[in-house]
Amino acid sequence: MTFKTPSPIVYFGSLLITLPVAGLVYWILQTQNLISNGLLVLAAGLLIGHLVGACSRASSTQQRSTTAHHSPQTTAILQSDNTSSLYVGNLAYHAKRDELHALFSQYGQVNSVRIMLDRTTHRPRGYAFVEMESNAAHKAISQLDNTEFCERNLRVSEAKQRQ
Repeated sequence: MTFKTPSPIVYFGSLLITLPVAGLVYWILQTQNLISNGLLVLAAGLLIGHLVGACSRASSTQQRSTTAHHSPQTTAILQSDNTSSLYVGNLAYHAKRDELHALFSQYGQVNSVRIMLDRTTHRPRGYAFVEMESNAAHKAISQLDNTEFCERNLRVSEAKQRQ
């Protein structure tokens, strides 16, 4: 298991929640004359808040990564004999999935459009994959390669399998 730092919102949110709890615990212990050092209680509360923030970030990242993978059956359906996967490079970072779908649907039935995102920042990486019927894919490659889309010249080719 790798440790990922929590986002500032999650981290400081968890600290803001634990600070009043630590204050309440300190007040109760002071009224009962059970503790004289409030800094110890405050430090324990901040440590608990840090752990809550870190654990909530790790579990949400883990859930997101497990739902992003396709099962073998889904992958087999997407890679059938009469469909092709196209690599679309030099894609503008502000390009939208719907715009890309509309562009490629001019040449035939589009099965899916996936704009690839950076794992840590979740921002577009500048390339995408479009799956469509093989004949339409070859037509789209010949018509769209090196054409301007969102002020950038697209690089369209048949996608290659990862080694």
